[in-house]
Amino acid sequence: MNEIILISFVNAAISFTIAESQLFKTLREWFISKNTFIGSLLNCGYCLGFWVAFALTAIYRLKLFEFWWLLDYFLTALVIAWFSAFQWIIMCWLMAKAGK
Repeated sequence: MNEIILISFVNAAISFTIAESQLFKTLREWFISKNTFIGSLLNCGYCLGFWVAFALTAIYRLKLFEFWWLLDYFLTALVIAWFSAFQWIIMCWLMAKAGK
């Protein structure tokens, strides 16, 4: 379970950085001009967090449950995204408090 919590921090950091930072603003705008679905996905940290969670779960081969591997993968990614969503909300709140 510790790995899941740690990966959720990574997930929150990646999704927040892509969706909110100036560093990726040009990339987000470019995707919006090319494909509104992907552009919208990159602008929503909550939405992006799910896709990042699926990628991180596949890369690190995390398993929370002992079910069929595909269901285990899916459920583990959902748990990571769920923990990440709370962290993402806190980061947004802190940014708003800082006036950024």
